[in-house]
Amino acid sequence: MNLTLPVCSHIHVWQLHIPCFRFELDRWFKWLSNDECERAQRFFRCQDRERFILSRGGLRYLLACYLDCAPKSLVFAYNSYGKPRLAIPDGSLQFNLSHSGEWVVYAIGFKVLLGVDIEQISSRTRLDKFRTRLEGLIEYCLTSNEQITLPTSHVERLEGFFKYWTLKESHLKAIGLGLSYPMTDIEIAWLPEPKLVIPAKIDQAPVGWTVKLWYPADGAISAMCVGQSKIQVVIRSFPGH
Repeated sequence: MNLTLPVCSHIHVWQLHIPCFRFELDRWFKWLSNDECERAQRFFRCQDRERFILSRGGLRYLLACYLDCAPKSLVFAYNSYGKPRLAIPDGSLQFNLSHSGEWVVYAIGFKVLLGVDIEQISSRTRLDKFRTRLEGLIEYCLTSNEQITLPTSHVERLEGFFKYWTLKESHLKAIGLGLSYPMTDIEIAWLPEPKLVIPAKIDQAPVGWTVKLWYPADGAISAMCVGQSKIQVVIRSFPGH
C-alpha cells in the first residue's frame, strides 16, 4: 500500500485499535530490529509485549507505505531523551507515536516539530487508591491557574487532569525533551479553543503552535501538538481496517 506524504500544512494522524490487529503479531514482529525484539521480550505481561510489537510494527508499516520501502529496512535513531527519528540524512519526514491500553496513535508530518499522546483512563476512574495520587499529580503537573479550572467530582477531576496531561505530554514530546521539562512551566487555556498560553522555552522555538484534543473511544483521550500555527490535522483509522 502506498501513502502520499502530507503537505507542509497538514498532519496525518493514524489510530490503531490493538484488538483488531492481533492477527498481525507474527508478521510485524519479523520487521523489528534486534534491539526492538529484545525490548519486546523483556515485557513480563503478554498484553504489554503485544502492545509494544504492534505499536512498533505499525510504525514501520506506516513509514514504509509513505517512503515506498520495506518495513524491515527502516533504521531509527534516538535523541538523549528517547525520541525516535529516522536515521537517514534527510530529516524532513517527522513522526511520533503513543500507546495506552488498547490504542496506538501515530502522527506524521513534514519539516515540523510534532508530538502526540494518548491515555486510556476509563479503568482509573474506578480505582479509589488513585484519588490520593491524583491530587499529587495535579499539584506536580498543573499551574495554579490550571488547577482552579478542575471540577471537584473525582471522575470529572480525573478526566480534566488528563486533558491537561495529554496535551502537555504531546508538547514535550514535540520538542524532544519529554518529562525532563517541568510541566508547571507550561500553561494551557481551553477557551475559546485549546491553546498553549505558555509554551516550553527552547532554542529556535516555532513562531506558533497548533494543538488538538480528541477522543478515539469512550474512556480514551488523545492530544497532539505541532510547531506551526494554523495547521490542519487529519485523523484516520489505521490502514487495512
